[in-house]
Amino acid sequence: MYLRISVLILLSFLTFSTPYAQKGGKKIIITGTVLDENNNPAAQAEIFADGESTGNFTGYQGRFKIRVPSDIKVISAFSETLGYGETEINGRSDLTLKLDKSASKGQAGNTGKTGTVDLSPGASKKMNTYTDIYQMIRHEVTGVVVSGRSIMVQGPNSFFGSSQPLFVVNGVRVNSIDNINPLEVKSIKLLKGSAANIYGNDGANGVIVIDLQSSADKNNQKK
Repeated sequence: MYLRISVLILLSFLTFSTPYAQKGGKKIIITGTVLDENNNPAAQAEIFADGESTGNFTGYQGRFKIRVPSDIKVISAFSETLGYGETEINGRSDLTLKLDKSASKGQAGNTGKTGTVDLSPGASKKMNTYTDIYQMIRHEVTGVVVSGRSIMVQGPNSFFGSSQPLFVVNGVRVNSIDNINPLEVKSIKLLKGSAANIYGNDGANGVIVIDLQSSADKNNQKK
């Protein structure tokens, strides 16, 4: 009897012992089912929340259960063999995600999506709370996994030992974004899949395009 109780307590702890479970703030429970292209349950698919791994995987019936901050917008799933899929929460607590094999090859589907995050002055009052550019990207850009100073674009290449994405700052390719002040960022655009092809092989792992405020932007901010 005592052994059973101990096991149940341990399993409950492991279920929620994820990076998201350790963060402060209000949490919500999200459950869901991940299906392959033939609408069959997809087992062992990794679950992500706003591009950051939750540390959870689907069971043999394709089901998952995660606890995440209430401001999470997108839940996605990735399987090496079955592909990638995502869906917006939009107030729902039980989701269905369908994987796309072509997306896992960096071709069509979700890995070809692009998105621009407007971070110009007044767009978000929380910009001054970010300690560095990596924290900003982790919280503002959907579709990336950020760990310390390491960034991986969610998709096929980034999960199998390949390097970080290409960084382009004010139209110039750079090797590092360490010194960028979050307060100087005007916008961030994430390119992946076919949208990143304009950068050739350098864009194979995705491209993060950052535009910084110009002198005119800074002057307008002071007015």
